[in-house]
Amino acid sequence: MKSSKKNFAKRISVDYSASLSGAIGAGGLSEGDLSKISASVKTAVKKLNARRASGEVGFAELPDDFKNASDIKKYADKLKGKCRNFAVLGIGGSALGPRALIDALAPSFYNMRDLAGRGGRPRIIIADNISPEFVKGIFDIAPVSDTVFNVITKSGTTGETLSIFSAALAMLKKKTGKSWKKHIVITTDPEKGYLREFARKNGIDSFSIPSNVGGRFSTLSSVGLLPAAAAGIDIKKLLKGAGDAGKFCFKEGLKDNPAALYAAMHYLFYKRGRRINVFMPYSENLATVSEWFAQLWAESLGKKKDRNGRDVFVGPTPVKAKGVTDQHSQLQLYTEGPQDKVVTLLSVEGIGSFKIPKLGDFVFGGRDISELFKAEEAGTALSLGEARRPVITIKMPEVTPEYVGQLLMMLMAATAIYGEMLNINTFDQPGVEYGKIIAKKILSAKGRGNKRQSNHKGNNVDCLSQTPEKRRRAPRFADKYRV
Repeated sequence: MKSSKKNFAKRISVDYSASLSGAIGAGGLSEGDLSKISASVKTAVKKLNARRASGEVGFAELPDDFKNASDIKKYADKLKGKCRNFAVLGIGGSALGPRALIDALAPSFYNMRDLAGRGGRPRIIIADNISPEFVKGIFDIAPVSDTVFNVITKSGTTGETLSIFSAALAMLKKKTGKSWKKHIVITTDPEKGYLREFARKNGIDSFSIPSNVGGRFSTLSSVGLLPAAAAGIDIKKLLKGAGDAGKFCFKEGLKDNPAALYAAMHYLFYKRGRRINVFMPYSENLATVSEWFAQLWAESLGKKKDRNGRDVFVGPTPVKAKGVTDQHSQLQLYTEGPQDKVVTLLSVEGIGSFKIPKLGDFVFGGRDISELFKAEEAGTALSLGEARRPVITIKMPEVTPEYVGQLLMMLMAATAIYGEMLNINTFDQPGVEYGKIIAKKILSAKGRGNKRQSNHKGNNVDCLSQTPEKRRRAPRFADKYRV
């Protein structure tokens, strides 16, 4: 494909000037620090690209699958006027990714608009928790006979998702009779798992998640594309933007690659004790991107062991924030609290306009509210700078499908590059899996009336409250529920 400079005339960029020592003093970095680390960054990008080439890592190839996007669009267009609700049953990346896309790119207050305001498309309900009142509430507001359920789990065995699906399935069979299959669409592994077999056996519509794409990296797959298309979002433009970002986010040169630059800055600050990344979009539409990013950053980079099997206990901590709202709730901590944070501002150039009528001596009366919004954003950056706190700004021209695609690809690439620099497996999540094992053992013990559960109750508390050294010598919590 011919490379066009036009594609890159306006693109996602990273401005790190407010994190340099020239701006914030001794706590900042220098251009020399970046030069010293450039060889390590190059090695990290090379390793990541080798994993892509071997088929181990697939998120960077998702923008190439326009055939899947076309199939999804055809399916989503058929939903217009056919159902009132499209309920996404998923958890983790299977919910955070779709929500981020819909909040970013669907009309504001999408679900609160009438049918005409939604372009004839269904409300999007994201069922990402199993709190009893929450689950009951879903079925209260979304009668199954007027709802299509999108069941998303790559493994096909996610307990939380299948629990809600089981309830929906029973209700569908009771309320809709033989037409229950029309109310289900499945997103799962292309070949294996319970849901894949269920879809085959019952002839249910389904879409695939590539086997080399993990949940938190799956937003640009069927996981995010189907709910987004159901809300009328142009998913082909989304993929086009992500593909454009792929042309510069996997380059080896530090200054040519905003993803590598973002990763390198955070790596350097991490080594200096700044291990908290406050991710603060200045756009209401991008607010839930910070929730998606928090999972991406935490689950990918928080690891006990490195690739050599050594205990390293690494991991930067993401904090979700939103401009301007959290200037009034969190900024006090960031300007005067511990010097352990880097603040990432996500700044959008084109934010629209809305005139403010005059009201007495109100200083902003008669002006555009976008001026106030941008003044608040600048005020945050300047106040942090005066307090000698580093700020990294991700600049985004507009909130459009193309630029959102660029943003997501850039952040995924940055996370993967950072993981290579830490020499960890960015793409597994053993800590999450162990929690699931414990839950299953508890349920298994309860289900069989296993007396050992009550016999060990006190010991479990003791084990969890012991020092790390004693805990390593003690039986693992989940072992007490062996069946």
